[in-house]
Amino acid sequence: MSNFAFFSEESDKVRRLMQAYQASVKANYILLCHRDGSVIAEVGTLGMDATPLAVLSTASFDSAKQIGMMLGEGEFRSVSYTGEDRSIFIAPVENTLLLVQIFSGSKLPNRIEDYNRLLVEKLVEAVPAFTQNTSRLR
Repeated sequence: MSNFAFFSEESDKVRRLMQAYQASVKANYILLCHRDGSVIAEVGTLGMDATPLAVLSTASFDSAKQIGMMLGEGEFRSVSYTGEDRSIFIAPVENTLLLVQIFSGSKLPNRIEDYNRLLVEKLVEAVPAFTQNTSRLR
């Protein structure tokens, strides 16, 4: 597991940004996790422990990254899945964090990648440590 930590005022900023984003894109649940599966922050309700979702999302994103490289794409910027009742969008925050977003319904919001990019920019601005190698932060 990571030794990732940040200050409570940074935690409050992250939570406020995630809550505002959640309301604007109408997500049911948003998870910010380390690429090792550690849960950093979450907003909304999932109805279960978020750790397995964080671990599996990381594995899914890493698999897609490898597929992208096999296809000469370099790497994919995001991963999404849609089902009948729920959809999920997974995207990186810099190199070591992921945003996992769950929505109701079988479609993701229009322009989700654009909205996600804006949230990532705000998160990195709010917590500059997100741009560092978080496995070494204390």
